[in-house]
Amino acid sequence: VRRSQPGQFQLRTGSGAFVPPNDPLANERFVVAADLDGKRDQARIRIGAALDTAELLDALADQIERREALVWDKQRDDLVQRVEMRLGGMLLEETVRAAPPGADTVAALVERVRSTRLAALGWSDRAAALRARVAFLWRESGSSGDGADTWPDWSDATLLRTLDDWLAPYLIGATGRADLERLDTEMLLSAQLDWDASVRLSELAPPSLTTASGRTVSIDYSRDIPTARVRVQDLFGTKVHPCVAGGQVPLALELLSPADRPVQITRDLPGFWAGTWADVRKDMAGRYPKHQWPLDPANANPKRLK
Repeated sequence: VRRSQPGQFQLRTGSGAFVPPNDPLANERFVVAADLDGKRDQARIRIGAALDTAELLDALADQIERREALVWDKQRDDLVQRVEMRLGGMLLEETVRAAPPGADTVAALVERVRSTRLAALGWSDRAAALRARVAFLWRESGSSGDGADTWPDWSDATLLRTLDDWLAPYLIGATGRADLERLDTEMLLSAQLDWDASVRLSELAPPSLTTASGRTVSIDYSRDIPTARVRVQDLFGTKVHPCVAGGQVPLALELLSPADRPVQITRDLPGFWAGTWADVRKDMAGRYPKHQWPLDPANANPKRLK
């Protein structure tokens, strides 16, 4: 029998046995039980003797089963290889060590990514932005009924279903959590786009907008409508509303004050200049009198802001 805790033992059959806490055998790791009281669930050891681990392994070598398994250790939050030496239903010895590189480890890491629904990977802001840009074009091409398969579907469901295709090849040699987190997910996704698609992506869904003043602001494609947050002053001199998707989709412009506070949202900048700008101008001139507030912003000379 093998000790599970002081005075408590596990039989070869998997059931339990015990000796009183003050028994000399209570702290022995292995005991040969020569006589039990016959109870099935928790038998008392009436006669027994201590057995050295090496002696046990040598004496029963042909009956001992070695089991290896790759498991995710919750305490370490990492993949480990667990090696067990078993005699029937009795665990003799257990060793936990780092997972070795190989096909089984790749499969285990892929399963970890699948079970966490991609969260086990290190998703950078750049990777998230790339996914959003491609998702926008995928939706646009699909809604038009023309070339929906031009752009890959990078939804969670599809990425999870195709992990063996786009992720597994980059895990050769990986052994654990750190390797998953170290992966450049932006590069993994970009590798699925050929040269022409990469060029079209930059043209149809640019990551940023350069304003008339020369300032560059990011475009957020994660929203239902691609959106750019921009100071209204940076748009002076702009006569045509900025668009993406080859001019088919007007950006939502979140217009900001010089203090970067929201002023208005528009998808029709010329209409804004000709309409509510007069009221906005009056308010801005009162709040920020040192700034330029032209009557005709569409034709005003843009001033580069530092």
